[in-house]
Amino acid sequence: MQEITRPPSLSTIATDKLRQAIIEGSFKLGESLSENELAERLSISKTPVRHALAQMKVEGLVEVRPQKGTYVFSLDSVDLPKFAEHRIVLEQAALDLAIKRNLKPLIKKLEEISSKMPKARESKSFREFLALDVEYHNAFFTFCENEYLLDSYSMITAKHRAISAYLGENIVKKDKALQEHYQLLEHLKSNTPTAAIALLATHIQHCTNTKVDS
Repeated sequence: MQEITRPPSLSTIATDKLRQAIIEGSFKLGESLSENELAERLSISKTPVRHALAQMKVEGLVEVRPQKGTYVFSLDSVDLPKFAEHRIVLEQAALDLAIKRNLKPLIKKLEEISSKMPKARESKSFREFLALDVEYHNAFFTFCENEYLLDSYSMITAKHRAISAYLGENIVKKDKALQEHYQLLEHLKSNTPTAAIALLATHIQHCTNTKVDS
């Protein structure tokens, strides 16, 4: 007898749809969000919408301004260098553990993702390229075997995607990002993990347009 799978709650569905809408730019950064309008658009009551907005606040995707309302986060509220530092700390730790615990499957997964990126680079869909970039970085957490690191990273992934989608190709240079992905992969194959971990920091700084020493 198979276990009965429970369908996702309305709050979970609303959260997923709202998160995706912000990531994809359906709601612009700084845009006002109305519980009534969201409930109407999703054809649900305001209660699951309210729960969704509360979760989006935890993830940093929305801001609640007293006496004014709820808004999609704006870049004015994001310290990009510190946000990059946050990503670097988490991703370097995950990559280090993934190398020590699952190097071969990590390399295989990164090769698989990287093989799809040239086609995405040539296409006009920046969103497709960005999705593969996110998948590449998520692989560190898939193979690090540390659910706490994974949970911590999942809390900022959506905000990272929304920022990258908003800044677009003026900041996230596809050629440079792809080149650095290949370089990191080569470091892993040649058994130079220290170089790979160091390159990861430079790569993240490049992709957030923060100052790098190189």
